[in-house]
Amino acid sequence: MSARRKKTQGSGSTQEPSVDNVFGQYVLGDFRPSDLIDVAGELAKQARRQPGAVINAGLGFLKGIRSVVTGQSTQAPDPSDRRFSDPAWKDSKLFNGVLQGYLELRDALQAYAKESGLNENQVERAEFLMTQIADALAPTNFLPTNPAALRKARETRGASLWAGLKMFVDDVSKGRPIPSQVDESAFKVGENLAATPGSVVFRHDMFELLQYTAQTAQVRERPIFVVPSIVNKYYAFDIAPKRSVMEYFVQQGFTVYVMAWRNPKPEHDFWGMPDYIDAIDEGLDVALNISKSDSVNMWAVCGAGPLATSLVAHHQSVGQRKVNSLLLFVSPLDMAAMSNAPAIGAFVDKQAMPMVRKEMRKKRMSARQFTLLFAMLRANDLIWNYWVSNYLMGIKPTAFDILYWNGDGTGMTAQYNYDFTAFVENNPLVSDGEMLVRGKPVAPLADLDIDSYVLGAANDHLCIWQGVYRSAQMLGKRSQFVLGNSGHIQTIVCPPSNPKASYFLNDHLPATAGEWHKTATKHQGSWWDHCVAWTHERGGKLINAPKAEGNAKYPPIGAAPGTYIHDRV
Repeated sequence: MSARRKKTQGSGSTQEPSVDNVFGQYVLGDFRPSDLIDVAGELAKQARRQPGAVINAGLGFLKGIRSVVTGQSTQAPDPSDRRFSDPAWKDSKLFNGVLQGYLELRDALQAYAKESGLNENQVERAEFLMTQIADALAPTNFLPTNPAALRKARETRGASLWAGLKMFVDDVSKGRPIPSQVDESAFKVGENLAATPGSVVFRHDMFELLQYTAQTAQVRERPIFVVPSIVNKYYAFDIAPKRSVMEYFVQQGFTVYVMAWRNPKPEHDFWGMPDYIDAIDEGLDVALNISKSDSVNMWAVCGAGPLATSLVAHHQSVGQRKVNSLLLFVSPLDMAAMSNAPAIGAFVDKQAMPMVRKEMRKKRMSARQFTLLFAMLRANDLIWNYWVSNYLMGIKPTAFDILYWNGDGTGMTAQYNYDFTAFVENNPLVSDGEMLVRGKPVAPLADLDIDSYVLGAANDHLCIWQGVYRSAQMLGKRSQFVLGNSGHIQTIVCPPSNPKASYFLNDHLPATAGEWHKTATKHQGSWWDHCVAWTHERGGKLINAPKAEGNAKYPPIGAAPGTYIHDRV
């Protein structure tokens, strides 16, 4: 691999790859479930070449089983492991023995992965595979070895099993990649989800632009322009009445526009990073035309952060100013800062990356693949928990709006898959002159003449907050970092009515995230109110609210939430 790389538009860099493990969506494009089969094949070949590791792991397992049979085993589950909370796992000699035997098997699988003789990158892959196997083989996942499920079946005279079978058949018939996590019958997009009133004011092949109806007599002259992640539907920000970020900001006196990305079909596989950046710019121009404002306060969510940031930096490099401030939500800009994220970055082989990227031009990611792959990052919670609850216990999933949204994703085109994996590999935003937009280097991020607001989530398992903090550092001294107290989406969906809401603030950006947290101040309540005040300061003067959405050039062509949001591919 050359020490220098040719810069490529939208994702280019001359840097060597600087990431080992990267977070969820930024690398999932290079991983398919079939890759686990490839890893299994690598392990099988290695076992034939170096059988000693298999023998040692097998002997260790047999030794452990002997200690279980003789009652000398000290194996015990982690106290926080809810799978084994039923008293029978301790009180019953039979079930306790099954549990200890399972833990011995789990340890043997991981021991073999570590000692298999594979290289470092392959060992990480093997460990991920073994974790998936161990999670799947947990005794709680099988009726004969799940005391709670057996008890429920006896108490209901088999009704729980019949209910579970019906849910299993329903999931299979609908092609769901994982067990249902939510009662979908309780929700309808446009009625009790994505229900904030508004209009579609522009339709593009790639997106629809929504403008929300004013709910105050006056509004700030500078609108909010929202760019959602391209692999999630925008309504995480408009999840439900009284829990909607969009609704709340409209009620606080802002005009809000949001891009609703289209769920791409195979015929759209040529859409790449440059196309998405151009689409954002086009939507931005429409919002500016309708609002008659000189600029917007732009929001970008998760994977849209690098796109929006690159566009803003491009504007500055060519003497334009369309964005007054930039708000990034759980959005890392430095790929190396995500190296400790619990994800599947091990499936990116840096040495093979040129060959991989060539092949990836043919590979798209469907919404169902994303659902499965994100779930695999926390398989016990997001797959097997529902397997047991739905199918073995016969318990119908609850009606939870965020989980409904979570299962209503969008796909990723083959070209974007290719471009963004190259972006992750090359990490161009960390070095001046490396990121190209429309063939020109963008302005250094630290030199951007705008204020920025960066929100991290303390319990985020996809975009770890320490990596998101690095985004604030990259954007320079005019950046405000805020840390919410929940997970990736729960931090965003945090209305002021939430009694458990809190967030951390610090006016400084010290060298490390740990130092920031030590000197930060905890505030009770939602970050929404803090962000409202911050945005009012940058919203311009108060003007009379628009009487209707759109204008003569861009009249309303339909009611929000539009048509693209209903596409499932």
